[in-house]
Amino acid sequence: MREKIPVTLVVGFLGSGKTTFINNILHGDHGKKIAVIENEFGDVGIDDELLKGGEDLIVEMNNGCICCSMKGDLVESLSKLLDNSKDFDQIVIEATGMANPGPIIETFFSSPVLSESFILDSVIGLIDCAHYELNLKNFDQDEEVAFHDQIAFSESLLLNKVDLVSEIELKKIREKLRENNPHVKVFETTKAQVDLSLVMGRSSFDLSLVEDSMPKPSGVEYPFAWGGVISLQEGTHRLSFNHTHHNEQLVFFKVDEDDINKQAISYATSFFYSPKRRSKAKAVLSTEEHILLDFQDQHFTQYSIEVEHVGKYAFFLSDSPKHLQMNIEDKSDSAIEIPKGVEFKKMTHSHGDKINSVSFEFEGALNPHSFEMFLNVLYTQYSNNIYRSKGVLHFEGNDQRVVFQGVYSSVQFDHGREWGSDKRVNKIVFIGKGLVGASLEAGIKNCRV
Repeated sequence: MREKIPVTLVVGFLGSGKTTFINNILHGDHGKKIAVIENEFGDVGIDDELLKGGEDLIVEMNNGCICCSMKGDLVESLSKLLDNSKDFDQIVIEATGMANPGPIIETFFSSPVLSESFILDSVIGLIDCAHYELNLKNFDQDEEVAFHDQIAFSESLLLNKVDLVSEIELKKIREKLRENNPHVKVFETTKAQVDLSLVMGRSSFDLSLVEDSMPKPSGVEYPFAWGGVISLQEGTHRLSFNHTHHNEQLVFFKVDEDDINKQAISYATSFFYSPKRRSKAKAVLSTEEHILLDFQDQHFTQYSIEVEHVGKYAFFLSDSPKHLQMNIEDKSDSAIEIPKGVEFKKMTHSHGDKINSVSFEFEGALNPHSFEMFLNVLYTQYSNNIYRSKGVLHFEGNDQRVVFQGVYSSVQFDHGREWGSDKRVNKIVFIGKGLVGASLEAGIKNCRV
């Protein structure tokens, strides 16, 4: 039985350098037989025998590579290529400019025909650095979504035309791309020239190599930056801020404990994802509300808090009290001590419609049935907004690692190496749109035995 043929998917918008990259493959002296499948030939140089069959066009290059124009179904096209060809070292598929890689990748997971003869090896995205800002400015909504999807699904990004931008511009582009996909491998290129061994033959979607490719845990991100418990007496209190450049968010509610605990964090998180009530200076603030503190560009802003019941109150803020220079005074004008509290890793940008990545690493055996139910609920909740998922799991009663990876709701599981004396640690990563790290972590950890 012949080995499965690795397939690389190349994505990128018009002008990013896909055609140049494909030409580099077709005419390169790399010693490999690579078949390139295109939707259209475009400007690819064709300089040898043309073999025409139906609507498909197969062109053999001087270096043994193949260029094919396939207009039909992907499964059918690859099957035809397999029937009409000799042995290949690699197949490269060039997607159209606005293609979302997700459905193409999912085909390799869900199609028995493809999985029998092919294995998805890597996804390479090309970025036009020279026109990066201009493209973002001119994209319509569909183009912007497709652009960010391409970044999120890519295993490697070629930042092309770096010779046409400054170091400062290049740094900004890198930072923006990392927001979409912090785990992607980035290569700076001119005329899309890159060592193919660095971006192809990586086996990025091979289940047996999932463990080696797991990123370091990013840690859970929260919608707030600080939480602390403050004791308040009955009556009116003054809440003031002396350093107010931006609007901030606040939630506070009565608790029984002296310190911030998991229950308070979960409760606060639910409020931070509820509708906000805008409150301008001198407004009276109420407990158990998601409050948007509208500072109106003032350097000093004061509010009132009416406390009906004496006791402990958990405060959660989108910035630290120290930075905001927050103060609380009771009805007798006595200052109330602000505790050190707990600092949280705050989300760096709004996750409402942004692509983000969350990853976790924790000990404890998982119940297989509970984890399967968690994934079912997760994919129902997020629908197609879970782009990629993969992990190494410790299942109860199993002395082998369980590895999984998925695209959208198509998930593959397999057994990995035996745990032996290794510490049994679960490692999981999700890439998608609008992912809430705190709720994902809670859901996963609820699967523990």
